[in-house]
Amino acid sequence: MTDLSQLTQADIHNWTDPRSFGRGQQYFQGGYILNPRRQGNTLKARCAGSRPQPYHIEITLGPEGIARGTCSCPVGSGGHCKHAVALLLTWLHEPDRFTEMENLETALSRRSKAELIVLVRRMLDRYPDLETLLELPIVGETKEPPPVDAEVIRRQTRSAFAGIGYDDWGATYDIAQQLLELVEIGDDYAGRESWRDAATIYQTVMEETLENYGMVQDESGYLHEVVNRCVDGLKACLVATEDPFRREMLLEALFGVYRWDVDFGGIDMGYQSQGIILEQATSEEKRQVAEWVRVALPAGESWGRQAYGRFLLQLEEEWLDDDAFLRICRETGRRQDLVERLLALDRVDEAVAATREASDYRLLRLADIFIAQNYGDMAETLIRERMPTSQDTRLTEWLKERTLERGDQEEALVLAERLFWQRPNLQRYQELRTLAQPLGRWEDLHKTLLDRLNEEEKYTLLIEVHLDEEEVDRALEMLKQRRAASRWGWRNDRLTMQIAHAAEEERPREAIRLYVEASKQLIAARGRDNYATATTYLTRVRDLRHRLGEGTTWETFIAELRENNRRLRALKDELNKAGL
Repeated sequence: MTDLSQLTQADIHNWTDPRSFGRGQQYFQGGYILNPRRQGNTLKARCAGSRPQPYHIEITLGPEGIARGTCSCPVGSGGHCKHAVALLLTWLHEPDRFTEMENLETALSRRSKAELIVLVRRMLDRYPDLETLLELPIVGETKEPPPVDAEVIRRQTRSAFAGIGYDDWGATYDIAQQLLELVEIGDDYAGRESWRDAATIYQTVMEETLENYGMVQDESGYLHEVVNRCVDGLKACLVATEDPFRREMLLEALFGVYRWDVDFGGIDMGYQSQGIILEQATSEEKRQVAEWVRVALPAGESWGRQAYGRFLLQLEEEWLDDDAFLRICRETGRRQDLVERLLALDRVDEAVAATREASDYRLLRLADIFIAQNYGDMAETLIRERMPTSQDTRLTEWLKERTLERGDQEEALVLAERLFWQRPNLQRYQELRTLAQPLGRWEDLHKTLLDRLNEEEKYTLLIEVHLDEEEVDRALEMLKQRRAASRWGWRNDRLTMQIAHAAEEERPREAIRLYVEASKQLIAARGRDNYATATTYLTRVRDLRHRLGEGTTWETFIAELRENNRRLRALKDELNKAGL
């Protein structure tokens, strides 16, 4: 057996994430790995999982450890999943379980034709569906490749999807593997410069994959890879093809996947297709594609119409005059391109009119265009016009940043206060303080803010404010008021523990009270994680009691707590680990 690079448990742990490693250990210990095999530097096996059919895993080891891996599970892209971890742990701890396999090509080359026929028959008896592979063309190295029948490729592609349910997560990987085998046949034809047949395979696989895409879940992007491989192949065919009719067919296929993706909502399926068309198409061919785009334009305003509009502008860029450019922008909702070109032409009134029709979100982006074109004052005017009727705080935020840039602290403070009351939080409170102090306005504003926050019973924010200003007594008072005002009862949360921590120096007994309350709630809720958190608070109680010279009080308390919860073994473990 050929020696492989030394593999350690640390290597496996570093190669994956902690959760997958932990689950993989459980799978290894449970004996989930089936029929482990070694073929050269590659480890192969099946792993029992959540679906009826075991997952297929392959891990290749290189000179520096784990080189690459794949798994047919839904999260197995790259092979970093729990099933791969289980396989690697099996190799690490039980290498004798692995059957040594001869290289496939070497093993087949030793067989006679008659033996190979018998072997194929046995395979077909075990897996009858493989019989359909007999109709696929085989590209040899010496003779002319046989012509490709598109219907054969179509049947093969459809059969990959046959019988698959939408919720069968693990099936997508298997489908993609079957489709990639077809794509590789296309690559074989391309390698022999049989571009017409290669294009037939790429286009057929791509079109059928898109047609059946909605049948399966593809969150891992397996089918994306198939389509993108086909698009790459079509590009190679286009580059190598001079015949105008064939080139038009290839461009139409590339436009087809681009159109599918736009109409689907833009999921980057065949994402290279648009760039390939722009890069490889002649001027005359671009005119033809532009006509296809116009036919595809959906009615009404939509993201898709804007996406088509951008492509149209790129296709016709070399011969579009300004009026034609502006017309396309208006027809397809390309408002940013429209405003940018109008400002470049000094047609400011038209740019302003178009901007006033934009949504709040688009208005912000258009305002930046005005600034870039040295119309910053007009951008401010447009934002100020919109603010009284808008609930979008980003408009006020934009204007505040603009006033700060030109050094207008007074207006920035007014805008910051408006933002604070639209969405009160500690960060905006701190910003108000930073802006008001240099202006000598903070003392009055501070009182106004606290009074109104009290009136509106914003106790949580008041607690955060008092903690930020190191007013522990006020934070404790606000905590009492928050608890009294709560209709759902009170609980010890993150903020309560912040108060306890802040109170340790000046109000240690208040801190002890809050830590004890939190600990008892966590213990009552049960669970080892809760017990572990409770012990961290109890440790603080112990340290504070000793600091106050009340060690006896602590010993009595912890003894009673242990007795009252003597049946909770996990709690006892956590207390023992913490030395309590």
